[in-house]
Parts: sequence; structure tokens; C-alpha cells
Amino acid sequence: MAEPKSITIPAAVDLHVHFREPSTNKAETIDSGSKAAALGGYGLVCDMPNNPGNPTWTMEKLTAKQAIIKKSSYIPIATYTGSQPESDNLAELPKMAAKSIGLKLYGAATTGNFVDYDPAAFDKIVAAWHKAASAKPIMLHSGKDNLAEFISLITGRHSHPLHICHVNSAADVKLVEQARETGAKISCGVCPHHIFKSESDVRTQGWFARMQPPLVDEDSAAELFKLFATGEIDVLETDHAPHLTVDKWAAELENPDAIHDPNHRTCFGVPGIEFALPLLFYQMSRGRINLDRIIDATSKKPAKIIGVKLSPTTKVTWRLEKYRVGDKYPKGLSGSGWTPYMNNLAVGIVEKSVVGGKTLIENGKLIARLSQVANSGSVV
Repeated sequence: MAEPKSITIPAAVDLHVHFREPSTNKAETIDSGSKAAALGGYGLVCDMPNNPGNPTWTMEKLTAKQAIIKKSSYIPIATYTGSQPESDNLAELPKMAAKSIGLKLYGAATTGNFVDYDPAAFDKIVAAWHKAASAKPIMLHSGKDNLAEFISLITGRHSHPLHICHVNSAADVKLVEQARETGAKISCGVCPHHIFKSESDVRTQGWFARMQPPLVDEDSAAELFKLFATGEIDVLETDHAPHLTVDKWAAELENPDAIHDPNHRTCFGVPGIEFALPLLFYQMSRGRINLDRIIDATSKKPAKIIGVKLSPTTKVTWRLEKYRVGDKYPKGLSGSGWTPYMNNLAVGIVEKSVVGGKTLIENGKLIARLSQVANSGSVV
């Protein structure tokens, strides 16, 4: 039987993007990031709160970000509230909860944080969020050694739904499975870079292959892909976190050993939302994952985790063309102007996209916008 030339599937949902606006990072905007997402087959994305220099810790900041979305996004975007032990914004959480898709907690060293936290430091934050929005998930960036304690705090002590972001070890997945067996409402996601790249890339690409959590060795990446393909890892999340090449180069020249403290320049994160689905479709063409699992992991489960319903008409038609990413898109499709997947093989170019009853892409061209803020209960 001949392979199909195209497929039409539900639009993808990304639980984890950094579209950078408003912030001091000029690699992306709501406009450019949502354009890349739409061209990558996404119908909804969820934007994280740790905008450099402008974190979404207050209702004023949240309202400002959502005003930009309503003006310039190509697809619906949901937004997270952020809170940290040092953010002193407990009083803001009830107000922000009604307008947010969930709460993001950073329990580990990452952009803007330099330590792995004691989970107990988040107890009052979790309690306040649970009181304000008991059904809206907490999204966690955990550290190397504090995941079990965070799971106990959030799903045990407070009985709150929890999503573990960007797992990069089988041990983390096992902790999630153990919690699920006790009845905890818990899920986890993996990023394209953690299954399609490895720590060997850091030796040759330096800061262009650095993110938090870091890449793992090839055997571990293969194991993560297997756990994803079999459904033990629930969803794919891109953690689309672009930086300009000039900033990546500055970190490489000034801090080649990647010392992570306030006195050294860092530049963690990579773009990639535009190629997440095509990278998976290539794996599908090689028989390593099936289409039902891709749909489940990139559309159905992410929507369920955040309480969003996808309309039966929210569909994307893909032309199943095979290509090398760097040959067809040498600068990627995001505002950052580069891609970490230059040498990856991919399958799929979006021919048509209908989101919320509106045709956004026709004949491979963006022709319209759907500049909406999504929330729990939204139908997209």
C-alpha cells in the first residue's frame, strides 16, 4: 500500500513555551512565536511566566501580557501565573488564578534561578493556589534531587493536580508512575531536544545546545523516547525558549564552562516549536511511533491536562514531504533566526490549519489570526 501524501489530524497543544514578550529577551515576540507555532501545526500554546526582566507575578503583568496576545497572536494562547518563595505575591494569586491556565513553580536552577529549592519553601504558595484554583494544575520545573519531595508536597499534602515539566531521566518518570499508582493526579512531559539531541552536542555546539534541564547521553535519550512512544511519558512539550545567536555567542565567549551563578553570563534554552511535529512524523515514517500516539501526546492529553476542549473542526492538514531541516529552513521559523535541528530529518509541512472554526493557513500560507486568550473551559 502506498504511503499517504497528506494527513489531517487535530491541531497540537503545547503546554510549555516562552514567547518572551514583554521582556528584555528580544529573540521572540507573541507575534513571531505564535507564527512559528501555527506553521508547526499548533492550535494552542501555553506561555510561561518567567519573562526575563518582567516575570508574570502580578495581575498587572498578567493583564499586560494578555493584552499583547489579544492584539498580535496568530493562535489562541493561555498564560501561566508564576510564584516563587522570593516573589512575595501570595495576595495576587487569587486574582491571577481566574485568568490563568495554571501555576508554574521553578524548584531548580534555571533562567533567573541559581539554586535547587527546598520544596517546603513553596508550601504557602501551593496552599494559596489550591484554595484559589483547585482544578488548575501546577507545572513544576524540579531539581535533580527534590522531585519526590515536591510530588509529596503538591499531590500528597495538598491533593493538587501536578504536571512535571521536561523530564530528562527514567528515574523521574518512575517517580511519576509511583505517584500515579497512589491515585495522585500527576502527569509529565518530555521535550524534543531531550529525545532527539544528546549531551555530545554540547561538546561541539557549546551554548547552542545548553538548556535547563540539560541534555542527557544518547542511551538515556533513546530510553526517554521509548518511554514517550509507549505512553509512560504523557505528552510532548517543546519548552520553546529562543535566544538570539548574538546572545548565545556572548555566553560561549564569556562563559564557555557554563558556570551558573549571578556573576557569569548564561543563555539557557533553544527554539523548536516549528519542528516538533515534523521530527515525530519522521520517527513515525521509520516505524518507531504510531500516529495515534502522536495525536494523543501532542493534542488530546495536553488539552485534558489544562481543561481545554478541542473542537472537532480544529484540524491541521500536513503534506508528508520528507526533508532535512537545515536544507529547507536554515534559519528556522521563529524570531530567533536559528534552529538546533539543522541536521535532523523531518516529515511534514502544514498545508491547512483551521482553529476555532477559522482558517488560519491555506495552501501553506498564513492568511488570518485568531488572537485569543484561552483558559480552562475554553473550546478551541
